[in-house]
Amino acid sequence: MAETERVSFGVRLFGLPVGVMATAINTEGNGYAAASQFRTTGVVGLIARVRFEMESRGRGTHPDFDPSYYREDMDTGYRTSSRDLSFASGDRRVDPLAAILSILSDRAVERGCAVSGRTWDGKRAMSFQLAEQSRGAEGVTCTGVAVRLSGYTAEEMAEATHFPFSVDYDLSGAWLRVRQAVVDTIHGKVALVRR
Repeated sequence: MAETERVSFGVRLFGLPVGVMATAINTEGNGYAAASQFRTTGVVGLIARVRFEMESRGRGTHPDFDPSYYREDMDTGYRTSSRDLSFASGDRRVDPLAAILSILSDRAVERGCAVSGRTWDGKRAMSFQLAEQSRGAEGVTCTGVAVRLSGYTAEEMAEATHFPFSVDYDLSGAWLRVRQAVVDTIHGKVALVRR
């Protein structure tokens, strides 16, 4: 039986709502297909039309993905990108969407939140890791960092290389479900709050 998980997050910058990010992942057997999109909303959407759409397909089940195909179409306000990318079997890297979902997808309590890897979007490489920091009756708080490795301009590397983040998971029966994630970005702290 195929199983689809859909989650949307309100995105906030400096506490102000700036957009909505929606994700969907369909798993069947040992394969998956996923998609995500982000659009600015409200006043911010009128000023800066930042957007992205990503798709990923491959083997594995979340949060352990082994992508075979990745597509992105984005406009960050600083750069635009549109590309399709194939991953060879056995490539230990993951695409950006697979990395995001490995962190934001619901997971079994016994699986915990620990995850690490290296992303590749056809030009840029980053490493990421997440580990449990504290656990209580209501859930788990985990902290991590994403690090720019290669493919970035000298100016981008001088601007920032390390991006700390934290994720709060609520305990729901035998599952950990993301409640919110807070990420340091070049624009400031961005919060993703589950809707």
